[in-house]
Amino acid sequence: MEQLSLKDWLVRFFFIVLFCFMVNRLFFFSPGVAEVTSSYILYPCIKIQTVVTHPFRDYFLKKSNIESLQEQLVMMQNRNDSLLAEIVALHGTIDFENRSEQARSFEQKYNFSEQKLVQILMRSCDDAGHVCWVDAGSHDGIQLNMIALYKNNIIGRVIHVDPWYSKIAFITDKRCKIAVSCAQTKTVGIYQGNNSFTPSLEFVPHYEKLTIGDILISTGQGLVYPQGFAIGAISDFQIDDVAYQIHVQPLIDLEQLDFVYLVQN
Repeated sequence: MEQLSLKDWLVRFFFIVLFCFMVNRLFFFSPGVAEVTSSYILYPCIKIQTVVTHPFRDYFLKKSNIESLQEQLVMMQNRNDSLLAEIVALHGTIDFENRSEQARSFEQKYNFSEQKLVQILMRSCDDAGHVCWVDAGSHDGIQLNMIALYKNNIIGRVIHVDPWYSKIAFITDKRCKIAVSCAQTKTVGIYQGNNSFTPSLEFVPHYEKLTIGDILISTGQGLVYPQGFAIGAISDFQIDDVAYQIHVQPLIDLEQLDFVYLVQN
């Protein structure tokens, strides 16, 4: 008998295994030895792959989610800033309307053809003078000696004009002198500012009649200040030799005033 070589044995073994596998797949439905063996080999690989890849997948998924959330946060912040800006603008408009409403009601009562509603930007009330700056100048038609009015009260007079803003001397400033008449007693005198909030009424003889709380009304004499507007009220008085020493209290709180009308007398 001829002796088979190793190569022949391997070929025959391969066909026998292939034959057995085919018989097993044709007549039996349970997993064969090959499948079971391969499952034992593949399971550790799949497990290792899962253990190794899942942290990376979770990391990149988390990073992607964080970046997406950060983008959404930036968008929400931008939207919030825009809405906040709109709210501020609306509040500013409402505040402007509320604070200027009384000034506009004055406009309806008095028909000055050249009146300008202006906002007070800054004020300075000290021993050097009682003044304020408003947001209108020569570009807006403001001129020297225009009169500042608010709610039937004279507030002051324009003493300096720049292109974009103007300076007003309040009626409490020492440069302010106005001819006035007392509303009740009809006593006349000269209202005089003195760089304080307790100005005086000068040149009233001791024999004239005065009343505490009597309102001083401008007479229009001197051609600087218009006639018929309030200046203040008498707060106290006493006789000093042949004349009265009279203190006046302004009717408007000049330190809280926000808007005035500027008119050409």
